[in-house]
Amino acid sequence: MSSSIAPRCIRRKRVPITLKMWPDIALLWREMVGVMSRHRWKMAAATVLFVGLVFVFLVPRDAEVLKVVQLKQMPNRELRQDLKDLSGEIGKWGDFAGYNLILVVAVWMGGRLFKSRYFQRLAIASMLCAIFAGLVANVFRFTMGRPRPNAIAKKGVTDGWYGPQVKWDFNSFPSGHTATAFGSSIPLAVAMPMVGVPAMVCATGVCWARMYGNQHHPSDVAVAIWIAVLFGIPLGIAVRRVRYMKAAGDPEEVVVSDEDEVVEAGEARAG
Repeated sequence: MSSSIAPRCIRRKRVPITLKMWPDIALLWREMVGVMSRHRWKMAAATVLFVGLVFVFLVPRDAEVLKVVQLKQMPNRELRQDLKDLSGEIGKWGDFAGYNLILVVAVWMGGRLFKSRYFQRLAIASMLCAIFAGLVANVFRFTMGRPRPNAIAKKGVTDGWYGPQVKWDFNSFPSGHTATAFGSSIPLAVAMPMVGVPAMVCATGVCWARMYGNQHHPSDVAVAIWIAVLFGIPLGIAVRRVRYMKAAGDPEEVVVSDEDEVVEAGEARAG
């Protein structure tokens, strides 16, 4: 047994890894709000410009662009039907409880596997962005009252803005599926492109499926993506900024000396 009284080891208090989620949520929230606050005027100006361009140039041409997306000019009906079936399957898995949770859980489990706090914070940022983008998209789509392309084609509803509506047929603008899919992907693309880029490809597939399945207009998905960008980029920056930062509530280091270990061992034998 060594006679030195210098610390032999550094021991940390053990805390279940899932309990670290709450301090990290608070940490990422503060950083995200800070980024958004510093750039609020730029974000506001960019939003006004983008939405204005969408309403001026895309909304009047939604029907034309949708025909191109849906390959209406293609004579092969069997292929178009196969693509429609595929879009339906993607649409089923592309909702919040499908694609988003699968992606977040996969990133979180990667953090558990590699013992990476960074991966866990990525998963939290991905979930937060999907929630925020989805909430904003849902608020607007219930208040704008725009009919879905499917309602226009099959029920003869005239495209327009009918105000607050609870009917599914009038909840087209913006796309909730697209907002949450890109919401969970954009923070990953900003903070870790090798994970985020494939996630963005999957989110693009969800976006395509919603248009091909005649559920949303192109302008619906464009604005939904922008909503995800507004939250996703700040959250991705927040994850990068706090990579080596300690969250409030993390366990403190405990230094254990030789004498402490001798005392502990004696107490254990006496017990």
